[in-house]
Amino acid sequence: MNEIEGHIAVIGCRKCGKCNNICPHDALYRVDGVVRVNYDLCTVCMECVRTCPNKALVYIE
Repeated sequence: MNEIEGHIAVIGCRKCGKCNNICPHDALYRVDGVVRVNYDLCTVCMECVRTCPNKALVYIE
């Protein structure tokens, strides 16, 4: 089994909601409106990174 390298970090979420329901693995959730990543579900597919207009979701190696 291949290990996933890197992860998605949340930096400066503006609570716009554009990433709501975008993750095909249901890895995104919100706390007080700020998006969070459930790393147990995240496959680093990058859908959220491509969708975020504020560049608040970023890939970190």
